[in-house]
Amino acid sequence: MTKQPTSRPNHNQRWIQRWFERTLFGLIGTIFTTQIGLAMYLWLKQPAEPFLIGEWLINYQGGFVRRGLLGEIIIQLSRRIMIDPVKTVIVVQIGIGALFLLLTYILLRQTNVSIITATLFFSPAFLRFLLVAWLIVGVRKEMLFSIIFLIHLLSLRTNYSFSPILPLFIGTSTIVVILSHEMLVILLPYLLIASLCYERQWGRISYATAIAIIPASIVASIIIQAPHTTITTIDHLCAALESNPPRDCIDRGHLGAITFLTKTVLQSIQFTQSLITSEAVQVYLITGLLSIVPLIITIVSYRLWQFLPKQTLMWVGGLWGLSLATTIPLFFVAVDYGRFIHIHITCSTFLLAWFLQLTSAPLSAKIQHSMHGWRASVLLVFFIGFIGSWRLPVWLGDATYTNAFRWIWQ
Repeated sequence: MTKQPTSRPNHNQRWIQRWFERTLFGLIGTIFTTQIGLAMYLWLKQPAEPFLIGEWLINYQGGFVRRGLLGEIIIQLSRRIMIDPVKTVIVVQIGIGALFLLLTYILLRQTNVSIITATLFFSPAFLRFLLVAWLIVGVRKEMLFSIIFLIHLLSLRTNYSFSPILPLFIGTSTIVVILSHEMLVILLPYLLIASLCYERQWGRISYATAIAIIPASIVASIIIQAPHTTITTIDHLCAALESNPPRDCIDRGHLGAITFLTKTVLQSIQFTQSLITSEAVQVYLITGLLSIVPLIITIVSYRLWQFLPKQTLMWVGGLWGLSLATTIPLFFVAVDYGRFIHIHITCSTFLLAWFLQLTSAPLSAKIQHSMHGWRASVLLVFFIGFIGSWRLPVWLGDATYTNAFRWIWQ
Protein backbone atom coordinates (compact mmCIF):
# COMPACT_ATOMS: atom_id res chain seq x y z
CA MET A 1 0.00 0.00 0.00
CA THR A 2 1.30 3.41 -0.96
CA LYS A 3 2.05 5.68 1.92
CA GLN A 4 -0.18 8.73 1.94
CA PRO A 5 1.66 12.06 1.92
CA THR A 6 1.36 14.08 5.07
CA SER A 7 0.60 17.76 5.36
CA ARG A 8 3.79 18.40 7.32
CA PRO A 9 5.88 19.74 4.39
CA ASN A 10 3.06 22.13 3.45
CA HIS A 11 2.75 23.23 7.06
CA ASN A 12 6.50 23.76 7.28
CA GLN A 13 6.50 25.71 4.03
CA ARG A 14 3.72 27.97 5.28
CA TRP A 15 5.61 28.53 8.53
CA ILE A 16 8.81 29.39 6.64
CA GLN A 17 6.88 31.75 4.37
CA ARG A 18 5.37 33.55 7.36
CA TRP A 19 8.82 33.77 8.95
CA PHE A 20 10.19 35.26 5.76
CA GLU A 21 7.42 37.85 5.47
CA ARG A 22 7.77 38.91 9.12
CA THR A 23 11.56 39.08 8.89
CA LEU A 24 11.32 41.10 5.70
CA PHE A 25 8.77 43.41 7.30
CA GLY A 26 11.03 43.78 10.33
CA LEU A 27 14.04 44.65 8.16
CA ILE A 28 12.07 47.21 6.15
CA GLY A 29 10.54 48.62 9.33
CA THR A 30 13.99 48.97 10.88
CA ILE A 31 15.29 50.76 7.78
CA PHE A 32 12.35 53.17 7.92
CA THR A 33 12.98 53.78 11.62
CA THR A 34 16.61 54.67 10.91
CA GLN A 35 15.43 57.03 8.17
CA ILE A 36 13.16 58.79 10.66
CA GLY A 37 16.06 59.03 13.10
CA LEU A 38 18.32 60.47 10.40
CA ALA A 39 15.58 62.93 9.42
CA MET A 40 15.35 64.17 13.02
CA TYR A 41 19.12 64.61 13.10
CA LEU A 42 19.13 66.52 9.80
CA TRP A 43 16.16 68.63 10.94
CA LEU A 44 18.19 69.98 13.86
CA LYS A 45 21.58 70.15 12.14
CA GLN A 46 22.92 73.55 11.07
CA PRO A 47 24.42 74.25 8.64
CA ALA A 48 22.63 71.75 6.44
CA GLU A 49 24.47 68.51 5.59
CA PRO A 50 26.31 69.09 2.27
CA PHE A 51 25.54 65.75 0.64
CA LEU A 52 22.43 64.19 2.21
CA ILE A 53 20.61 67.56 1.99
CA GLY A 54 22.75 69.62 -0.38
CA GLU A 55 22.26 67.26 -3.32
CA TRP A 56 18.49 67.81 -3.08
CA LEU A 57 18.84 71.61 -2.96
CA ILE A 58 20.67 72.11 -6.26
CA ASN A 59 18.37 74.50 -8.13
CA TYR A 60 17.97 76.72 -11.19
CA GLN A 61 18.15 80.08 -9.43
CA GLY A 62 21.48 80.84 -11.10
CA GLY A 63 20.52 79.25 -14.43
CA PHE A 64 20.24 75.71 -15.66
CA VAL A 65 22.52 73.22 -13.88
CA ARG A 66 22.63 69.46 -13.86
CA ARG A 67 20.65 67.78 -11.04
CA GLY A 68 18.68 70.97 -10.38
CA LEU A 69 15.06 70.12 -11.23
CA LEU A 70 14.01 68.59 -7.93
CA GLY A 71 15.79 71.32 -5.98
CA GLU A 72 14.02 74.01 -7.98
CA ILE A 73 10.66 72.38 -7.28
CA ILE A 74 11.52 72.26 -3.57
CA ILE A 75 12.63 75.91 -3.58
CA GLN A 76 9.41 77.08 -5.25
CA LEU A 77 7.26 74.94 -2.96
CA SER A 78 9.08 76.19 0.14
CA ARG A 79 8.55 79.81 -0.86
CA ARG A 80 4.83 79.29 -1.33
CA ILE A 81 4.28 77.53 1.98
CA MET A 82 6.95 79.66 3.73
CA ILE A 83 9.00 76.76 5.10
CA ASP A 84 12.77 76.39 5.19
CA PRO A 85 13.81 74.43 2.04
CA VAL A 86 15.90 72.11 4.20
CA LYS A 87 12.79 71.11 6.14
CA THR A 88 10.92 70.57 2.87
CA VAL A 89 13.73 68.30 1.65
CA ILE A 90 13.52 66.20 4.81
CA VAL A 91 9.75 65.76 4.46
CA VAL A 92 10.14 64.85 0.77
CA GLN A 93 12.87 62.35 1.63
CA ILE A 94 10.70 60.65 4.25
CA GLY A 95 7.87 60.36 1.73
CA ILE A 96 10.11 58.95 -0.99
CA GLY A 97 11.80 56.54 1.42
CA ALA A 98 8.45 55.31 2.77
CA LEU A 99 7.03 54.76 -0.74
CA PHE A 100 10.17 52.90 -1.83
CA LEU A 101 10.06 50.59 1.19
CA LEU A 102 6.31 49.98 0.83
CA LEU A 103 6.59 49.03 -2.84
CA THR A 104 9.62 46.85 -2.03
CA TYR A 105 7.63 44.91 0.56
CA ILE A 106 4.63 44.54 -1.77
CA LEU A 107 6.87 43.08 -4.48
CA LEU A 108 9.11 40.82 -2.40
CA ARG A 109 6.61 39.36 0.07
CA GLN A 110 4.93 37.20 -2.60
CA THR A 111 8.14 35.41 -3.52
CA ASN A 112 8.28 31.76 -2.48
CA VAL A 113 11.07 31.66 0.06
CA SER A 114 13.96 29.22 -0.01
CA ILE A 115 17.51 29.39 1.29
CA ILE A 116 18.39 30.72 -2.18
CA THR A 117 15.91 33.61 -2.22
CA ALA A 118 16.63 34.37 1.44
CA THR A 119 20.32 34.78 0.59
CA LEU A 120 19.32 37.05 -2.30
CA PHE A 121 17.02 39.28 -0.24
CA PHE A 122 19.15 39.54 2.89
CA SER A 123 22.43 40.12 1.07
CA PRO A 124 24.58 42.92 2.58
CA ALA A 125 24.51 44.61 -0.85
CA PHE A 126 20.70 44.87 -1.00
CA LEU A 127 18.39 46.30 1.70
CA ARG A 128 20.89 45.77 4.50
CA PHE A 129 23.23 48.21 2.75
CA LEU A 130 20.68 50.95 3.54
CA LEU A 131 20.59 49.86 7.16
CA VAL A 132 24.33 49.53 7.76
CA ALA A 133 25.19 52.75 5.89
CA TRP A 134 22.10 54.77 6.84
CA LEU A 135 24.06 57.72 8.26
CA ILE A 136 25.98 58.11 4.99
CA VAL A 137 23.48 56.93 2.39
CA GLY A 138 20.15 58.15 3.76
CA VAL A 139 17.51 58.73 1.08
CA ARG A 140 19.31 59.31 -2.20
CA LYS A 141 17.91 60.17 -5.61
CA GLU A 142 18.32 56.65 -6.97
CA MET A 143 15.26 55.75 -4.89
CA LEU A 144 13.27 57.82 -7.38
CA PHE A 145 14.27 55.43 -10.15
CA SER A 146 13.66 52.41 -7.93
CA ILE A 147 10.10 53.62 -7.35
CA ILE A 148 9.53 53.94 -11.11
CA PHE A 149 11.01 50.49 -11.66
CA LEU A 150 8.90 48.92 -8.90
CA ILE A 151 5.71 50.48 -10.31
CA HIS A 152 6.65 49.11 -13.73
CA LEU A 153 7.22 45.61 -12.33
CA LEU A 154 4.05 45.62 -10.23
CA SER A 155 2.02 46.85 -13.20
CA LEU A 156 3.33 44.03 -15.36
CA ARG A 157 2.68 41.51 -12.58
CA THR A 158 -1.05 42.31 -12.68
CA ASN A 159 -1.36 40.72 -16.16
CA TYR A 160 -0.92 44.13 -17.73
CA SER A 161 -2.74 44.70 -21.01
CA PHE A 162 -1.19 47.40 -23.17
CA SER A 163 -2.20 50.96 -22.42
CA PRO A 164 -0.39 54.23 -23.24
CA ILE A 165 -0.58 55.22 -19.57
CA LEU A 166 2.41 53.13 -18.43
CA PRO A 167 4.78 54.22 -21.27
CA LEU A 168 3.70 57.82 -20.71
CA PHE A 169 4.44 57.47 -17.01
CA ILE A 170 7.85 55.93 -17.75
CA GLY A 171 8.74 58.59 -20.32
CA THR A 172 7.76 61.52 -18.12
CA SER A 173 9.10 60.22 -14.82
CA THR A 174 12.47 59.14 -16.22
CA ILE A 175 13.06 62.64 -17.63
CA VAL A 176 12.34 64.06 -14.17
CA VAL A 177 14.76 61.56 -12.63
CA ILE A 178 17.53 62.34 -15.14
CA LEU A 179 17.10 66.09 -14.59
CA SER A 180 17.44 65.37 -10.87
CA HIS A 181 20.57 63.20 -11.28
CA GLU A 182 22.04 62.43 -14.71
CA MET A 183 23.97 59.42 -13.34
CA LEU A 184 20.74 57.42 -13.19
CA VAL A 185 20.68 57.09 -16.98
CA ILE A 186 22.73 53.90 -16.43
CA LEU A 187 19.61 52.25 -14.98
CA LEU A 188 17.19 52.87 -17.86
CA PRO A 189 17.91 49.48 -19.53
CA TYR A 190 16.32 47.70 -16.54
CA LEU A 191 12.91 49.04 -17.57
CA LEU A 192 13.28 47.53 -21.04
CA ILE A 193 14.65 44.26 -19.63
CA ALA A 194 11.47 43.87 -17.53
CA SER A 195 9.23 44.45 -20.55
CA LEU A 196 11.18 41.92 -22.63
CA CYS A 197 11.01 39.32 -19.86
CA TYR A 198 7.27 39.89 -19.53
CA GLU A 199 6.53 39.46 -23.24
CA ARG A 200 9.33 36.92 -23.85
CA GLN A 201 10.02 38.82 -27.08
CA TRP A 202 9.94 42.23 -28.71
CA GLY A 203 6.24 42.95 -28.39
CA ARG A 204 4.08 46.02 -28.12
CA ILE A 205 5.00 46.73 -24.49
CA SER A 206 8.73 46.30 -25.14
CA TYR A 207 8.69 48.66 -28.12
CA ALA A 208 6.66 51.20 -26.14
CA THR A 209 9.11 50.99 -23.22
CA ALA A 210 12.10 51.43 -25.54
CA ILE A 211 10.52 54.53 -27.10
CA ALA A 212 9.55 55.87 -23.67
CA ILE A 213 13.13 55.90 -22.35
CA ILE A 214 14.64 57.56 -25.45
CA PRO A 215 13.82 61.15 -24.37
CA ALA A 216 15.47 60.63 -20.96
CA SER A 217 18.53 59.14 -22.67
CA ILE A 218 18.81 62.17 -24.96
CA VAL A 219 18.42 64.56 -22.02
CA ALA A 220 21.17 62.71 -20.13
CA SER A 221 23.57 62.89 -23.09
CA ILE A 222 22.98 66.65 -23.39
CA ILE A 223 23.53 67.21 -19.65
CA ILE A 224 26.70 65.12 -19.56
CA GLN A 225 28.21 67.14 -22.42
CA ALA A 226 27.12 70.51 -21.00
CA PRO A 227 29.81 72.90 -19.62
CA HIS A 228 30.53 72.61 -15.91
CA THR A 229 28.87 75.03 -13.53
CA THR A 230 30.57 78.36 -12.78
CA ILE A 231 31.22 79.94 -9.39
CA THR A 232 28.76 82.75 -10.25
CA THR A 233 26.00 80.17 -10.79
CA ILE A 234 26.82 78.60 -7.42
CA ASP A 235 26.59 82.05 -5.77
CA HIS A 236 23.04 82.52 -7.05
CA LEU A 237 22.15 78.92 -6.24
CA CYS A 238 23.34 79.30 -2.65
CA ALA A 239 21.71 82.72 -2.25
CA ALA A 240 18.34 81.03 -2.62
CA LEU A 241 19.21 78.91 0.43
CA GLU A 242 20.23 81.72 2.74
CA SER A 243 17.88 80.65 5.55
CA ASN A 244 19.87 77.44 6.17
CA PRO A 245 22.51 76.89 3.49
CA PRO A 246 24.56 73.67 3.30
CA ARG A 247 28.03 73.90 4.71
CA ASP A 248 29.69 74.04 1.28
CA CYS A 249 27.71 77.21 0.50
CA ILE A 250 29.18 78.86 3.61
CA ASP A 251 32.70 77.49 3.23
CA ARG A 252 33.54 77.10 -0.46
CA GLY A 253 36.62 75.11 0.48
CA HIS A 254 34.40 72.41 1.96
CA LEU A 255 33.46 69.75 -0.57
CA GLY A 256 29.75 69.11 -0.98
CA ALA A 257 27.19 68.20 -3.61
CA ILE A 258 26.69 71.85 -4.60
CA THR A 259 30.34 72.93 -4.86
CA PHE A 260 31.20 69.65 -6.59
CA LEU A 261 29.20 70.93 -9.58
CA THR A 262 32.07 73.30 -10.37
CA LYS A 263 34.57 70.45 -10.71
CA THR A 264 35.66 69.47 -14.20
CA VAL A 265 35.94 65.83 -15.25
CA LEU A 266 39.72 66.04 -14.88
CA GLN A 267 39.42 67.45 -11.35
CA SER A 268 36.94 64.71 -10.44
CA ILE A 269 39.31 62.06 -11.74
CA GLN A 270 42.21 63.55 -9.78
CA PHE A 271 40.11 63.68 -6.60
CA THR A 272 39.05 60.05 -7.00
CA GLN A 273 42.61 58.92 -7.71
CA SER A 274 43.81 60.65 -4.56
CA LEU A 275 41.64 58.30 -2.48
CA ILE A 276 42.31 55.06 -4.33
CA THR A 277 44.55 52.60 -2.51
CA SER A 278 45.51 49.04 -3.34
CA GLU A 279 43.54 47.89 -0.30
CA ALA A 280 40.42 49.76 -1.44
CA VAL A 281 40.63 48.20 -4.90
CA GLN A 282 41.03 44.72 -3.42
CA VAL A 283 38.13 45.24 -1.00
CA TYR A 284 35.78 46.38 -3.77
CA LEU A 285 36.81 43.54 -6.06
CA ILE A 286 36.02 41.03 -3.31
CA THR A 287 32.80 42.65 -2.03
CA GLY A 288 31.66 43.35 -5.60
CA LEU A 289 32.02 39.67 -6.47
CA LEU A 290 30.29 38.68 -3.22
CA SER A 291 27.44 41.04 -4.12
CA ILE A 292 26.66 39.24 -7.37
CA VAL A 293 26.96 35.73 -5.91
CA PRO A 294 23.28 35.58 -4.77
CA LEU A 295 22.17 36.74 -8.24
CA ILE A 296 24.14 34.00 -9.97
CA ILE A 297 23.05 31.33 -7.49
CA THR A 298 19.40 32.31 -7.96
CA ILE A 299 19.59 32.27 -11.76
CA VAL A 300 21.33 28.89 -11.79
CA SER A 301 19.22 27.27 -9.04
CA TYR A 302 15.95 28.17 -10.77
CA ARG A 303 17.33 27.74 -14.30
CA LEU A 304 15.74 31.03 -15.24
CA TRP A 305 17.24 31.10 -18.73
CA GLN A 306 14.90 28.29 -19.81
CA PHE A 307 11.89 30.62 -19.54
CA LEU A 308 13.14 32.95 -22.27
CA PRO A 309 13.75 32.32 -25.99
CA LYS A 310 17.41 32.43 -26.98
CA GLN A 311 17.07 35.70 -28.89
CA THR A 312 15.30 37.40 -26.01
CA LEU A 313 17.90 36.04 -23.61
CA MET A 314 20.61 37.66 -25.73
CA TRP A 315 18.78 40.99 -25.63
CA VAL A 316 18.35 40.76 -21.87
CA GLY A 317 22.02 39.89 -21.36
CA GLY A 318 23.12 42.65 -23.72
CA LEU A 319 21.01 45.31 -21.98
CA TRP A 320 22.16 44.11 -18.57
CA GLY A 321 25.76 44.30 -19.78
CA LEU A 322 25.15 47.77 -21.25
CA SER A 323 23.91 49.05 -17.92
CA LEU A 324 26.95 47.62 -16.13
CA ALA A 325 29.36 48.92 -18.79
CA THR A 326 28.02 52.48 -18.60
CA THR A 327 28.67 52.38 -14.85
CA ILE A 328 32.41 51.88 -15.33
CA PRO A 329 33.19 55.56 -16.09
CA LEU A 330 31.60 56.51 -12.77
CA PHE A 331 34.36 54.65 -10.93
CA PHE A 332 36.86 57.14 -12.38
CA VAL A 333 35.02 60.34 -11.43
CA ALA A 334 33.25 59.52 -8.15
CA VAL A 335 34.26 57.86 -4.88
CA ASP A 336 31.03 56.17 -3.70
CA TYR A 337 31.75 52.80 -5.32
CA GLY A 338 29.53 50.90 -2.90
CA ARG A 339 26.57 53.06 -3.86
CA PHE A 340 27.00 52.16 -7.54
CA ILE A 341 27.22 48.45 -6.75
CA HIS A 342 24.19 48.66 -4.45
CA ILE A 343 22.10 50.38 -7.13
CA HIS A 344 22.68 47.54 -9.61
CA ILE A 345 22.16 44.84 -6.99
CA THR A 346 18.88 46.48 -5.96
CA CYS A 347 17.50 46.66 -9.51
CA SER A 348 18.71 43.15 -10.33
CA THR A 349 17.17 41.71 -7.15
CA PHE A 350 13.83 43.36 -7.87
CA LEU A 351 13.96 41.97 -11.41
CA LEU A 352 14.78 38.42 -10.30
CA ALA A 353 12.14 38.40 -7.54
CA TRP A 354 9.51 39.62 -10.01
CA PHE A 355 10.56 37.09 -12.67
CA LEU A 356 10.41 34.23 -10.16
CA GLN A 357 6.83 35.23 -9.36
CA LEU A 358 5.97 35.69 -13.03
CA THR A 359 7.21 32.25 -14.06
CA SER A 360 6.49 30.35 -10.82
CA ALA A 361 9.90 28.84 -11.44
CA PRO A 362 10.67 25.81 -9.23
CA LEU A 363 14.08 25.02 -7.83
CA SER A 364 16.01 22.48 -9.86
CA ALA A 365 15.55 18.90 -8.69
CA LYS A 366 19.17 18.70 -7.57
CA ILE A 367 18.83 21.83 -5.41
CA GLN A 368 15.53 20.62 -3.94
CA HIS A 369 17.20 17.36 -2.97
CA SER A 370 19.95 19.25 -1.16
CA MET A 371 17.36 21.04 0.98
CA HIS A 372 16.93 17.94 3.16
CA GLY A 373 19.01 16.26 5.84
CA TRP A 374 22.54 17.32 6.58
CA ARG A 375 22.78 19.26 3.31
CA ALA A 376 20.12 21.64 4.57
CA SER A 377 22.26 22.33 7.64
CA VAL A 378 25.25 23.09 5.40
CA LEU A 379 23.14 25.52 3.35
CA LEU A 380 21.89 27.19 6.51
CA VAL A 381 25.46 27.66 7.75
CA PHE A 382 26.37 29.11 4.35
CA PHE A 383 23.40 31.51 4.54
CA ILE A 384 24.32 32.76 8.01
CA GLY A 385 28.00 33.02 7.13
CA PHE A 386 27.34 34.84 3.88
CA ILE A 387 25.02 37.53 5.23
CA GLY A 388 26.91 37.99 8.48
CA SER A 389 30.59 37.95 7.57
CA TRP A 390 30.90 41.03 5.34
CA ARG A 391 29.47 44.40 4.41
CA LEU A 392 29.63 46.56 1.30
CA PRO A 393 31.64 49.75 2.00
CA VAL A 394 29.98 52.97 0.83
CA TRP A 395 32.97 54.87 -0.52
CA LEU A 396 36.70 54.59 -1.09
CA GLY A 397 37.63 56.04 2.29
CA ASP A 398 35.61 53.29 3.97
CA ALA A 399 36.96 50.44 1.86
CA THR A 400 39.30 48.65 4.24
CA TYR A 401 39.45 44.99 5.20
CA THR A 402 38.62 45.93 8.77
CA ASN A 403 35.39 47.69 7.77
CA ALA A 404 34.31 45.25 5.07
CA PHE A 405 35.06 42.05 7.03
CA ARG A 406 34.74 43.26 10.57
CA TRP A 407 33.89 39.92 12.18
CA ILE A 408 36.69 38.11 10.37
CA TRP A 409 39.44 40.73 10.38
CA GLN A 410 39.18 41.61 14.03
